Amino acid sequence: MLQTELREESRNGAADADAPLVSVVMPCLNEEAAIGACIEKIQRTFAAAGIDGEIVVCDNGSTDRSVEIADSMGARVIHERRRGYGNAYLTGFAHARGAYLIMGDADDTYDFTLIPTFLDLMVNQGYEFVTGSRYLEGGDEHITRLHRYVGNPALTAILNTLFRTPYTDVYCGFRGFSREAYERIRPVSPGMEFNLELAINAGLARLKTVEVPIRLAPRKGESKLRTFRDGWRSLRMMLLYSPNKLFLWPGALLFAAGVLLHLLVLIGLVQWDGRPAAGVTGVFATIFSVVGFQILSLGLHVKTYSWTRRFDSDNATLEKFYRMFKLEAGLLLGAALVALGGSILFGLMVQWLRSDLLPLPHPEWAAFAATLVIIGCSTLFSSLFISAMSMTHPERQQP
Repeated sequence: MLQTELREESRNGAADADAPLVSVVMPCLNEEAAIGACIEKIQRTFAAAGIDGEIVVCDNGSTDRSVEIADSMGARVIHERRRGYGNAYLTGFAHARGAYLIMGDADDTYDFTLIPTFLDLMVNQGYEFVTGSRYLEGGDEHITRLHRYVGNPALTAILNTLFRTPYTDVYCGFRGFSREAYERIRPVSPGMEFNLELAINAGLARLKTVEVPIRLAPRKGESKLRTFRDGWRSLRMMLLYSPNKLFLWPGALLFAAGVLLHLLVLIGLVQWDGRPAAGVTGVFATIFSVVGFQILSLGLHVKTYSWTRRFDSDNATLEKFYRMFKLEAGLLLGAALVALGGSILFGLMVQWLRSDLLPLPHPEWAAFAATLVIIGCSTLFSSLFISAMSMTHPERQQP
C-alpha cells in the first residue's frame, strides 16, 4: 500500500517523470569507515520498501577512500570545494532530483531504515517537515555528555523560547522534507548551524512539523563538530532570527528613554543641587536616542528581510506599515528632521559667536539638535534601504 501511494505521489509531485521519489543526501568528509555501511543500509531499505530513490553523496574535500567507496557502490557523488557542513548540504540538495529530500550524516549514527516512516509521514499524512529526535524515547545515550546534558538541551530551549516552537532536539541531523518545503525555508548557512537554520525557518514558515523518535548509534570516524565555536554560531543565528527580542524591544526602550530625557532636560526638570544638569545629561539623552533609533532601524531591516522571504507574510502590523510606507514620506521626514536640527544648531552657533565663544547658557539644545540631525540622516538612508528591500516582496510588485 505504501509503495503504491509513494509511486503515485512521485508521478504527481516530480517535475521530471524519470526523477526518483526521494533523494537521500549525505555530506562526506573523510568517512571511509562508515560511508559504505550507510549506502548499503539505504539501498537495502529502498529495495525492501519498493521505494524509487537515489543516494547523493556530497564530498567536501575527502582525502581518504570515501569517494571511491561511494562511487563503487552506485551512489551519485558530487563535490563541494568550500568546506562546511551547510555548504555540502546546499550543494547536495541543489543536485538532488527527488520530489522529497532526506538528509543524514555519513557516519552511520542514524538509522536509515526509518526512511519509509519519514516518507509515509510526508506523503500520506501531510507533514511538511519531519525531523528525528534523540530525546523522545531515550535515543541519546551515545551523545557526548556535554552535548547531551548541556549543549543540545540549552540550544533547544532557547530556540523554543524565541520562536515558540515545540522541538525536543533541534540539532538532530536526520530530517526529511518535500522539495517545495525546502524552497520555502531556503537555508543559507555554510556551517554546522545549517541544521539549526532548517528548524528555525520551518517554524517561521509554519510548516506542518513532526518529530520521530530515533536512536543514535555510536559514531564511526572522527567527529567534525567543534563544541564552543559551533555553539556560539548557533546562538548567534537564533538571536539574529528573532528581531523583536534582539532589536525592536531594546531599541524601543532606549529610544523612548532618550526622548523622555531630552524633554525633561529641555523643560528644566533635571537639576542637581538647584542647578540645571543640562550639558552632560543632554549628551546621554542623545546617546540613548540615537543608539535606540539605530537598533530599531536594524530591527525593521531584519523584519523586512523576513517579510520578503514570506516568513512574516501574514503579519498584520508589518503589512499595514508597508501599505502606509512610501519612500517619499521617509525622505521628507528625514529631511525635515535634518533641517530642524540644523536650524537649531545654526542659531546656537550664531549665539556662540556673538558671545565671544563663551559657554552657551542652554547646551541641552545643542544635544537635542544633534540628535535630530543624526536621526534625520539615518531616516533618509534607512528609507532608501527599506524601499529597495520591500520591492522584492511579490505582493508589492506592480504590473
